[in-house]
Amino acid sequence: MARFFRLQDDKTTDQRWYLSGPVGPNGEWLDDALTRGQPYTGPLPLQVRVTRPGPALELTLTIDTVPIVNARVAEILRKEAANDIQLLDVAVPSTEEPFYVVNVLTLLPCIDERASAPVVWWEEKDGRPEMLGQIKRLGHFRIDAARAGPHQMLRPKEWPVVVVVSQRTADALQRANVSAPLAVVAE
Repeated sequence: MARFFRLQDDKTTDQRWYLSGPVGPNGEWLDDALTRGQPYTGPLPLQVRVTRPGPALELTLTIDTVPIVNARVAEILRKEAANDIQLLDVAVPSTEEPFYVVNVLTLLPCIDERASAPVVWWEEKDGRPEMLGQIKRLGHFRIDAARAGPHQMLRPKEWPVVVVVSQRTADALQRANVSAPLAVVAE
């Protein structure tokens, strides 16, 4: 059975930068354009703010779990997960180094409800119609590897606030010594 991992950024030190969620070139709000599993077709480059200064990370997850990566990590992801992602230019203040937004295009229903129990779903009575069909809370985050299939990078449709990578992609990141803690979510 294939293994999958939850992608996280390095929070082992407070000596690091934190980035805002991406906005359009003129500061326009993108809503869920980078988390709904669809290609972004708007103007570029996108913009982010450094909300807390510090050393840059090669891979940073914004508050809305949009990965921002440097050129080295972008190349790894392009090689390993090209069919599952879109790389978009993003301007990051205080650095000349190129960075990219990773728009994860693969959005699959793959939560393993039994292994993730208890699972609480958004309901009409919650008054958030835009959240219907998504998970409100779960006990443990686990996906069904069979439903994730051959994908190298994805978001669970029922809980798109996380990014998942395959064993192959995780291995490539680890071989390159990218500081990105990985938590097993399917074995």
